[in-house]
Amino acid sequence: MPLQNKDIHIFFDDGDVLNNNKIRGRQWQKLIGEFMTPLFGGNSKDWGAANAKIIEDFTSEGIPALIFEHKEKTHSQFIKWFREKWINDMFDYVGIERPNIGDYKRIYYETAKYVDLRVRSAFPGVIETVKTLYHNGFNLYTASGTESIELNYYLEGMGIRQYFKKLYGPDLINLLKVDNMFYEAILNDLEILPNQAIFIDDKPYYLNIAKKIGVHVIQACLTRKFKLEFKYSVKNMKKLLDVIEKLRDSEF
Repeated sequence: MPLQNKDIHIFFDDGDVLNNNKIRGRQWQKLIGEFMTPLFGGNSKDWGAANAKIIEDFTSEGIPALIFEHKEKTHSQFIKWFREKWINDMFDYVGIERPNIGDYKRIYYETAKYVDLRVRSAFPGVIETVKTLYHNGFNLYTASGTESIELNYYLEGMGIRQYFKKLYGPDLINLLKVDNMFYEAILNDLEILPNQAIFIDDKPYYLNIAKKIGVHVIQACLTRKFKLEFKYSVKNMKKLLDVIEKLRDSEF
């Protein structure tokens, strides 16, 4: 007997699935300068350029190399290291004296909050589709390499936070998004079976490792960066419900 919608759990990656990383990156550069300049001095454009240089790796076409190089770390170990790198590299680039290291964590998350809540980079159809899936009884989550605190800000800014049950980033399971353990930990946390889960991502690497544990996958081809490799895909988020229903009726 096919599963009902209430028994199906849908997991969205964020970058290049819910939000367009190219548009978001440009907005981040502007907004970070807007936030940092009054607090620390320097030039607004320099702050933006500094951030763009640091996060360039995180929009790579496979696993972000910076994360892969530290794949043996827990998330809590990695993010502590990355916060320090982010602050140091930013301030050095702009030519401003580094702040007290005890303030790094606060600066990092206050900056993220200011920027993330103001970014407007959702792909066309995303907001309406999320609402439709929710009202059709599906359980919605994220499964992103971004921390849950930032996912919360992004989705709040989009006006759709209330439609998601839980925002899985690496912090909630203390695992980096580098291998199948990330996906297994999410399923274990929710106490659901692989056959109940659909993971939506743009990068074939992540879809392949998710598929190995028995979950269903949908490739988001919204940017056309990657070759279509999977049976189920979506090129327009307005069509996602149709793809999910087709998958449900055929595979569940």
